[in-house]
Amino acid sequence: MELVIVLGAIVVAIVIFGWVFKLIKNTIQTVLLVVFLLLVLYFLFGLGPGVIWDQIQTWLGGGQGR
Repeated sequence: MELVIVLGAIVVAIVIFGWVFKLIKNTIQTVLLVVFLLLVLYFLFGLGPGVIWDQIQTWLGGGQGR
């Protein structure tokens, strides 16, 4: 009985570790994509983070007033 509990705990730990690893991997990929897009917007069009943030705030503010 004790062996079954230990094996079950190991399986659960492996599943949770795999899920956390995938979550971290996807988060890092998303962050790198956003950084890449911001750099492209900055170097190609001269749009800094402030301009982009102001536009996002305009969209969010406009959506709430409707």
